[in-house]
Amino acid sequence: MAFPVVACTTALGAALSADGWKPSVLVAPIPTALVGKVEFYSDGVHTVLGPIGWTCAQASADSPHSGLVVYPTNDPVPPTSGPPAAGSEGIFATFDSTGSSSGVALVCPFFTVPAYQQREADCATTKPVGELSSMPTPDIAAVTDPAGVVGSLEGSGGREAVTGVVIFPQVVPAVTYGSAVSVAAESCAIPDSPICPTVLSDFEVREFPVPGSVSATTDAGFPRVSTPTVTVPPTTTPPTTTPPTTTPAAPVTPTTVAG
Repeated sequence: MAFPVVACTTALGAALSADGWKPSVLVAPIPTALVGKVEFYSDGVHTVLGPIGWTCAQASADSPHSGLVVYPTNDPVPPTSGPPAAGSEGIFATFDSTGSSSGVALVCPFFTVPAYQQREADCATTKPVGELSSMPTPDIAAVTDPAGVVGSLEGSGGREAVTGVVIFPQVVPAVTYGSAVSVAAESCAIPDSPICPTVLSDFEVREFPVPGSVSATTDAGFPRVSTPTVTVPPTTTPPTTTPPTTTPAAPVTPTTVAG
């Protein structure tokens, strides 16, 4: 099915640059029951699915992460400046890297990270009380913050449950040694909405970080793992000596002088 794509704005509501990829329609395998109820929102770099008729903006520049926020157009306090307040309604997408402390903090409640990264990011040793999570794949954590639970998901802590996913590609050996890996997360905070499972499923496929790619934001305080350089000695080919070719002398025919 083809679905319209709404162009996002900056956090202040200004139009984004006309450069880059700006689709107006996307074809996607969305359930027919949601036709006329959802559409895509894009800033030309990232694209998320959300309720039709809402507004989309990039995350505030003050946020440690980059991301997109999709929220009701009539929201009197748009959740575009910093983390959304508890109970905020919206779709909150976050993009970061484990090369920064904010990226490690995003994933460490659900995935194993090296001890030094846990210390640098001040990772919580336990999950928020009441938060539920599972691992449908080794790279994806499915998270639910029930009503009233202030958990890991943006918008949690209100009168409605919030569902979400956290994606951390398990690239070996990068995850073992703490090398930077791009990560992503999305929260769907829409009361009693049947669209959240589809919104999150689309995000898992459409915005799964490319393994090996790294966000431009890195924390200089994090040590880096250097791959040792192996020097291969040059291959020396022994010189080939060709014996000289000797041409035998032509026989000399004796000359007889008649007497």
